[in-house]
Amino acid sequence: MSENNTSHNRGMSPGLKAVLVVLGIILSIIIFLIWSAIIRGGADLVANAESASPTESETSGADNTEEEAPDPLAQPRASVIAIVDAPTCDSAETDTNALAELVTVSEQNGGLGDDDRQLIVDTLNKIDDSCPKDFTLDVANRVSGAGVPLALAQISDEADWVTKARPAPDGARPLTDFNTDSLNIHCTMDSTQAACSIYTYTFPSVPESCETYTQTYTVGEASDTNELCSWRIQSSNNRNANAVYANDTFACEVTGGGSTVECWSQLSGKGFTVNRNSGTTF
Repeated sequence: MSENNTSHNRGMSPGLKAVLVVLGIILSIIIFLIWSAIIRGGADLVANAESASPTESETSGADNTEEEAPDPLAQPRASVIAIVDAPTCDSAETDTNALAELVTVSEQNGGLGDDDRQLIVDTLNKIDDSCPKDFTLDVANRVSGAGVPLALAQISDEADWVTKARPAPDGARPLTDFNTDSLNIHCTMDSTQAACSIYTYTFPSVPESCETYTQTYTVGEASDTNELCSWRIQSSNNRNANAVYANDTFACEVTGGGSTVECWSQLSGKGFTVNRNSGTTF
């Protein structure tokens, strides 16, 4: 009897057991809530990180947008390169416009670069090498004329790109007009032509209708020589000795002690030779 009472007293009372059960439940709930909060917070961090970082497609799109930005100089430059690669020599206006467009667009986008400046010089040289001289001179006049960018005119001037087919000999003297062969041949040179008139001659007139009239020959920068009699030249500067006279574009050489005069365009090499016995063009 006494042993049963002692064992009972040592056991846990029902009230205490109930309290412990309740505390255990509460603790379990708290742990569950804390764990849920941790899981939920981690998921939010991942979601926020993903939303803040650009996706691969977005990054690729941004890169593509930057790469595909058009170069405003691409088309003007391509037009000029086409002239260098294969000059057509068809339209001096078209070629000049292409060069002017490259300069204009360059100046609108930070200025003309050294590579494009050299491209323009190369293009002018290619035109001079490949095209007829009259076409070359037409381009030269246009790229230095009114309405083109000043930078283009300066590049053309500095390049000095129009070659001379037959330059004046060394020692040529400047002279605008002269007469020779005892006042029989009178000549003049200006910036656009060289011309000579012969008053007495034995060769057939050209054209035939000029027979008995003063025969006159003219040559322009690049044009063929003209033979006519509708006007004549007179000069008071007598030069019977052998000599060469020239300006920047034309030259005339007196030979035979003043009996023969040969004049030509230094740019094209075209010209004429005249004396009492013959008049020829080349």
